[in-house]
Amino acid sequence: MREVSVMTTVGGQDSGFSEASAALGAIREENTWIRQQIDAGGLSMKPDAADQAAKVYEEKARKVDALIDAAERLQQVPGLGDYPSGRQLAEKFGQKAKNGSTGAADLLGQFADELRRKAGLFQEAKKKYQATDEQISGDLGRGIQQ
Repeated sequence: MREVSVMTTVGGQDSGFSEASAALGAIREENTWIRQQIDAGGLSMKPDAADQAAKVYEEKARKVDALIDAAERLQQVPGLGDYPSGRQLAEKFGQKAKNGSTGAADLLGQFADELRRKAGLFQEAKKKYQATDEQISGDLGRGIQQ
């Protein structure tokens, strides 16, 4: 898995997660490439290896789900006071937590989706391996009978 770093913009001009968003795009591209390889017959995986890989990505997705819950709780930040500066700061935290497709919770949700997608791709690669294995076994069986 690629390392993702998060940078913020001074003054809050953007959501502060532009690098995370770019890394998410790279993960999507990688998953698309894996999908293409499976579809073209260039990728299959032994069942045990596929199951182990899928399990890792499903576990990571569950951990990201916990981070999403934590990020969503940041939408409401109590204790910053009722002064305008406190309300503005609380609003900025809320926007960073959930702001369309660029807030922390939203980006984490998309990341969890891609982790689950990758787990599913490994399961599909396993099915491709099993189908090829069955076809070879069938071909060999027919060859012996002739």
